[in-house]
Amino acid sequence: MAGGTVMLFKRYLTIVILVLFLLIHAGCSDKNSCKDSCGTPSDWGKVTKSQENEQIIPKVKNPLTGTDMDIQHEKQRPLAVMIENEYNARPQSGLDKAGVVYEVLTEGGITRFLALFLGETVDEIGPVRSARPYFLDYAMEYDSIYIHYGASPQGYIDLKKLNIDAINGIYDDVTFWRDRSRKEPHNAYTNTKNILKTSEKKGFIRDIELTLWNFNSEETPAGNQVLEEFELEYFKNYVVSYTYDKDKKMYKRYINGEPHTDKKTGEQILVKNIILQFAVTKVVDDVGRLSIKTVDSGKGYYISNGYCSKIKWRRDDRKERTSYTFEDDTELVVNPGNTWIQILPQWGKFNYDKPTKG
Repeated sequence: MAGGTVMLFKRYLTIVILVLFLLIHAGCSDKNSCKDSCGTPSDWGKVTKSQENEQIIPKVKNPLTGTDMDIQHEKQRPLAVMIENEYNARPQSGLDKAGVVYEVLTEGGITRFLALFLGETVDEIGPVRSARPYFLDYAMEYDSIYIHYGASPQGYIDLKKLNIDAINGIYDDVTFWRDRSRKEPHNAYTNTKNILKTSEKKGFIRDIELTLWNFNSEETPAGNQVLEEFELEYFKNYVVSYTYDKDKKMYKRYINGEPHTDKKTGEQILVKNIILQFAVTKVVDDVGRLSIKTVDSGKGYYISNGYCSKIKWRRDDRKERTSYTFEDDTELVVNPGNTWIQILPQWGKFNYDKPTKG
């Protein structure tokens, strides 16, 4: 009887030890599982990479485009960069990422661009070229920081007189660099990171409130006149043309019949809104430099989404913003997206087949 009791006790002891072993093993497994999913105590409170990616950055409307941008850019000053358009400067870099672009005639029968950037990180912009007085007027409309590489004599006078916050590449080899694959002077480049860093050092960074365009809440035709292809003739040897892409709902841009592309991406430039503005233009010296009457009033066209309508423009002071209205004097409302403002001389031609009513 005693032997049987001992055997029974040993059996129970074995079972108890086995159960304890299983419980301890399961506990360790749970700890490892918790460690994998919860991290160690030192990790608690830390944000993982996946959690960072899931964090939603608040958005606001970009005053240049009416599209969403990160809230950190809400009160930033736009960057206005002078970009060359000589044959040797093409294709340019960064025009496709600008919110607003002005194309205006300069001496020699060729145009130059003023490209405005806000809320975008652009790695390469250029080639950057020199200032002209009338470009300063357009830059001032946006309270922008003006970026150029030299200036005409009157351009330097006006930069000082108008107290414009400007970064001049002539005296700056930090903000700008030379692309040695191109010949000077068609090879000076910059980017938004360099511009903002230099602007901070110069004390140009400050908060502003920009109210620029009125934007449609949804895609809207520019009018009731169909316009899918047209040409803008600055001179006979310089013609800009646009063709509407119905799938992308944007206009493809061409120079002298060739697609106007970006140097880095190779992609053709696409434009959502096009404003055609006629302005009185005169030659002022024997070099062929021009005077363009920015403080004035005149006529033009607004073109978007395959349609167009006649508009009027007016500006009462160099430091004021140009107002655009439809023919019935109601304020111009544009579609969200980039806008190119084509400033044509009085002799310029707007060539198109007669628009048809949609």
